[in-house]
Amino acid sequence: MEELKQNKKREFWKPEPKRFSFLRKGVWTTEPCGVMDPYSAYIYIRDGVAKFQTERLREIMDPAAFKKYKQSQFESVIFSGVYERKCDDGLREPSGYVCLDFDHVDVKATRELLMGLEMFETVLMFGSPSGHGVKWVVNNKTLFNHKAFYVAVYNYLKETYHLVADLDAADLSHGCLLPWDPDVYINPNFM
Repeated sequence: MEELKQNKKREFWKPEPKRFSFLRKGVWTTEPCGVMDPYSAYIYIRDGVAKFQTERLREIMDPAAFKKYKQSQFESVIFSGVYERKCDDGLREPSGYVCLDFDHVDVKATRELLMGLEMFETVLMFGSPSGHGVKWVVNNKTLFNHKAFYVAVYNYLKETYHLVADLDAADLSHGCLLPWDPDVYINPNFM
């Protein structure tokens, strides 16, 4: 058993991953039930924990039914840190991670563009539950607070590439639904 633990040691040059809150089904859930780190979120998304929900959602044509299903059937995380409850005042341990949300975009082109932006440290990138968007988790290593960083990146992408993120996702305690995406990307430094 001790040998197994030794093999799991991180390389000295890799940053210790920060943790963030995990919430059970439904966007209305306010009490986190656990924590994840980037690698556990990557495994969750890649290995299809939400494969059934993701495929089912993409079959729904009625907008009202689509919204209701999406809001009630997916588990979520709050990438910005560990929370006692889902509200800005509930933050116990900040992660420094910021999740930008791009809706109704060319998924492949958006992923390629964002991956090429070396000024930002991509932690995770994956498709949205609908299949028509991208979630981009970056590491905020600046002196900006969460929302100021989000808005700065938002403005940069909008002005430079005409790529517009969802400003509603700029809130500190904004949740992010976890879909199935076999093409999820994780920065190797966070494995």
